[in-house]
Amino acid sequence: MTIAPDPTLLYPDVHGPHGGRAQPPPKVAFLKPLVHWPLTTVGEYTYYADPDDPTGFERHNVLYHYGPERLVIGRYCALAAGVRFIMQAANHLREGISTYPFPMMGGAWLEHMDLLADRPVGRDTLVGNDVWMGYRATVMPGVHIGDGAIIAADALVTADVPAYGVVAGNPARVVRRRFDDADVERLLRVAWWDWPPDLVTRHVRSVMGNDIDELEAVAAETGSRS
Repeated sequence: MTIAPDPTLLYPDVHGPHGGRAQPPPKVAFLKPLVHWPLTTVGEYTYYADPDDPTGFERHNVLYHYGPERLVIGRYCALAAGVRFIMQAANHLREGISTYPFPMMGGAWLEHMDLLADRPVGRDTLVGNDVWMGYRATVMPGVHIGDGAIIAADALVTADVPAYGVVAGNPARVVRRRFDDADVERLLRVAWWDWPPDLVTRHVRSVMGNDIDELEAVAAETGSRS
């Protein structure tokens, strides 16, 4: 069977073999059909896993997302419970004596809203493809995370993460690379996450394996990006 799962469904279809028996509440949800805020983009098959409410991602896990900065998450990413993105609007002005946002509290302070109008625009927050983010990892505003990276549980990511890097700690630091530089370049050229889903389905064992030659052979044979 080479038919890929349907990425437009909210929940992965993993209950087929159980027939009509009752199932526990889903703990994993695909984010693409779930996210509606226009400043957030999520690729196909990226999921959020949360035993309490996997559908609450947009409400609880993307904070201070008022724009104009965007949050862009690629395809085939795995986000564990409690992963959070802090967006640029969380930052207070630091040029004055006080960092307190007086105009936002209302009353006569509203007259000074112009003081907040000059907030500098930050970078978009970008997460590549095939990124695994561990339990309660936090990504700060404007961070760029490369394809194939792993973010450890409880990591506080304050700086960019290279492709296929593994980061951990507070603040997060690169603790190792999953592949050497030459192999990272090969994997980025293959870019299997851009293949049609049915092609990925036919070659799941190669994608999940560790033989880069196999992936390059598939890309060459099918004319996929390489």
